[in-house]
Amino acid sequence: MKKLDIPKTLKELSDIFKMNNSPLYIVGGYVRNALLGFCETDIDICGPMHYQKVKDLLKNSVFSVKVINEKLGTIHIKSKISEEEFEYSTFRKEDYNLGGEHTPSKIEFVSDIKQDAIRRDFTCNSIYYDIQNEKIIDFFDGALDVLEHRIKTVDVPVRTFDNDGLRILRMVRFACELDFFIDDNTFLVAKEKISQLKDISQERFNKEVISILFSDYKYDSIKNPHCPTKGINLLSELGAFQYIFRELALNKGLSYVDRCLKEPWTTKLGQAPSLFRLSCFVYEILKVLKLEITKNNIEMILGPNGLMVSKDEIKSQVEILTAIEVIPKLKNEEIPLFVQKNFKNINKILDFARIFGLGDDVRNAYKIMLEDNVPLTIKDLKVNGYDLIKNFPQIERSDYSSIFDELLKNCAYFPEMNTKQKLLSYIRSKFL
Repeated sequence: MKKLDIPKTLKELSDIFKMNNSPLYIVGGYVRNALLGFCETDIDICGPMHYQKVKDLLKNSVFSVKVINEKLGTIHIKSKISEEEFEYSTFRKEDYNLGGEHTPSKIEFVSDIKQDAIRRDFTCNSIYYDIQNEKIIDFFDGALDVLEHRIKTVDVPVRTFDNDGLRILRMVRFACELDFFIDDNTFLVAKEKISQLKDISQERFNKEVISILFSDYKYDSIKNPHCPTKGINLLSELGAFQYIFRELALNKGLSYVDRCLKEPWTTKLGQAPSLFRLSCFVYEILKVLKLEITKNNIEMILGPNGLMVSKDEIKSQVEILTAIEVIPKLKNEEIPLFVQKNFKNINKILDFARIFGLGDDVRNAYKIMLEDNVPLTIKDLKVNGYDLIKNFPQIERSDYSSIFDELLKNCAYFPEMNTKQKLLSYIRSKFL
């Protein structure tokens, strides 16, 4: 069997366990990825030793320990010398309540590695590597599934998804990040059990869906731009979006959202670079649902009952998406004012518009405006507040903003007007 390349620090940690007659194993992504020929992931380790005993064992060693989750028996072990960190979990078995709510209702720490293995989600993640004996331990033919690029549940799929509905989204994420296919029976049962997503928190939806959208950036060794589109199509076929976007489903009707998003619907996601991946996702959802590109509709997808992104991110998406919606409707004489209004984001807006074949007129007009030195912001005007105070003491300061706005608009069409003398003359004739 294949020997894994183990960091020196981890071997030193394993030696400490060995001196105390306890095995230590690597499990999950690191083993899986090593079988695929790369090791671009954190190293998760586990063993039968109780996490509190591990903490005591390493008390006076070169390793520090931080308890992460007492219930799950999870700790972080960090080298004081190299700063390398590993997540250790005590072997355990889990029981779940009905409903697929993700969190086990009962945890029992065990010494049997197979009991630990059977609680795991997919065979590709249930492969162990015995560090001390340098051998792979694989109870469920996970290595074969890895080599054949297959996602398959460890337990029977019904029990796997009944126990934890989030595993449906994790299944899609792994299929995208690794560019694997999903076992037919596993996918069919996931589709039948999609209602298990109803008890999953929005925070967890956020993490999984965002990971799917950027799945082609997860590993340098696997960079397939079709993977995000593949993931969205899998979620569509599963009928997952009615649970992911609860406010949207409530507002438009669960059956309508499910029907519109059940079939493959995205056309441009794979062409969108990372900067515009989220924008493209939101834009295409609203288009297929025949919803206007408005702040409220964008918030239904990205807000507290959607992907829960930050307020700053929502604001940025609103600015970009509402602007691109206006572009096809612009008349030629409106373009300069559009450029001025959106100048802060104009390059981003035009780059995003190009994905959908929009914005050529705006792009050409913007180029000409730059060549003609058209002022694009109030700061570009040749007069400022001090000039108004000095020359027009009778004008109320509360009126300055509207005056500057009008000067900027006029200069959009007559850039030669942007001299101090001409602007002051215009103010004198118009506002006094």
